[in-house]
Amino acid sequence: MISDKLFALVLVVLILSGCGVNKEAEVKSIAPKPSTSTVVSPEITEGNSKVTVEDTGKTNVQDSNTLDQFIKKIQPPNEQLQKVLKEDLDRDGKPEYVLAFGLEKEEIYNIFVVREDDGYHIIDKLEDPVIVVHLNTDVKIMKLDQTEQKFIVVYSIGDGGAYSEGFSIYALENNHIKNINSDFPNATGQGIRTLKDTDHDGVFESVDYYEFSDTQEHTIVVYQKYDGTGPEKKEILYTNKSKKFVYPSNPKAVILNYLEVDYLMKWFDIPFPEMDQLIDPAAKQTYDFEDAIDLSGLAYLSYPVFELSINEVSNDDNRKIFLVKDDSLEERAKKEITFTLEKQSGKWKIMSIEMNDKL
Repeated sequence: MISDKLFALVLVVLILSGCGVNKEAEVKSIAPKPSTSTVVSPEITEGNSKVTVEDTGKTNVQDSNTLDQFIKKIQPPNEQLQKVLKEDLDRDGKPEYVLAFGLEKEEIYNIFVVREDDGYHIIDKLEDPVIVVHLNTDVKIMKLDQTEQKFIVVYSIGDGGAYSEGFSIYALENNHIKNINSDFPNATGQGIRTLKDTDHDGVFESVDYYEFSDTQEHTIVVYQKYDGTGPEKKEILYTNKSKKFVYPSNPKAVILNYLEVDYLMKWFDIPFPEMDQLIDPAAKQTYDFEDAIDLSGLAYLSYPVFELSINEVSNDDNRKIFLVKDDSLEERAKKEITFTLEKQSGKWKIMSIEMNDKL
């Protein structure tokens, strides 16, 4: 009797035990694998224990709390983490992190490049080469040519009265961040500098736009390789309504157009086709007009200020003479210019130019 009860008890234990093992095996076979964080947005958000990292290689990224702790340790006072990029910048098989800090979105003030070697440490800090008042709005990691080199690109805009934008390019070389090129309108504080592959050959160009509010509303475009090396290519555009050269309708406008273009030709060292239309070939020569008038106002692009008086000193319907004087206080303007124009086929054309000392 006892043996029968004992046999029954052992049988129940075995059945229950067997069911438990089978159940555990079944649960393990259908449980999902732990997932890693997939980065799809360039925006940086901070969770309770992790920061979202933009992996420029488009792979999954799993970052430990150690990176969070390191970021908090180096975070500049009053600044917040704005962006984190992860990329093998020097192609040694180990990733680097680009950490951007600022007061708020599109206001980046400090950028560090960090590596993990027995703990995270700063390799270098990016030095800002832009000398005029500006804001660094974004940082990216980009391929700029047909090699596998990856560059850090910081985009900037002006923070003054006139609009401006530009960029700075950096590379990681020998555990040091090197500034490859910086293209920003530091001289005038206005203008547009962009980074683009204009001819789609896999090599980016630094493209500079110089927009003028002169008679023809010229825009001069200068192209050069992204690192500032190699030959320059220049192009003349007309941003007026006609998108082309429009012959001035009166003789004073012809004189002003000629003075503007002469200055721009010397500045950019390129020929302007319209010059052959504005002046007779016999009158063409090199004049140093800056001995007579202050043309520097044109260098301010969208704010040309020519303090000139252009006075007619003749009274002829088809031939006119004008005396051009500088009305500014510029001391170097010690000469006056006499322009003689004739009307040919309904258009006023410069026939002669004379430079005279002021009395």
